[in-house]
Amino acid sequence: MTFELKWDKDNAETELAAVVIAYHGALTAAIEALAELQGTKDLGWFDKLHQDAIRTAKGTTTQQISIETEASAVRLGFETLDADFKSIRVGLIKQHD
Repeated sequence: MTFELKWDKDNAETELAAVVIAYHGALTAAIEALAELQGTKDLGWFDKLHQDAIRTAKGTTTQQISIETEASAVRLGFETLDADFKSIRVGLIKQHD
């Protein structure tokens, strides 16, 4: 699957921060919808989804950037995704209590 992101290079930090915020909201909404179907007593389904998402993110490759920049960016990407999943998990547990 190919995904191309275009942004204003003069406002890259602001625009990419907005992308992360939008993805967080969308990921949270999607997982909350899954939680309605799967339940929150046993979060095994969530943990599997979390691990699959991290594995996929770690396998990300890019084009037209240096190997060093790619490694750093991919690491930041999966660390951000991991933190997001952990935050969502806490929210699901709190909703269940």
